[in-house]
Amino acid sequence: MEFREDQPRWKQVAEVIRQRIADGVYRSGSRVPSENDLMQEFGIARMTAHKVMRALREDGAIYTVRGMGSFVSPPGGSEGHTEGE
Repeated sequence: MEFREDQPRWKQVAEVIRQRIADGVYRSGSRVPSENDLMQEFGIARMTAHKVMRALREDGAIYTVRGMGSFVSPPGGSEGHTEGE
């Protein structure tokens, strides 16, 4: 991925994941890539990957279950839960 200089990398990666959710690549209830997966796919640092996941959780696109991973929220957003954090 070619990163633009006008926006932080974490925002750009988060937008890619949001678009994949919108396009049905990641469907409601399905697992999304882990921080390690994001690091490998996009060539980003762990802190950047962490910011991506946090942003997606905060806007309700995903929810996280400790020990299981992060998943696409149901339509309309998650019930605001992040289990185990």
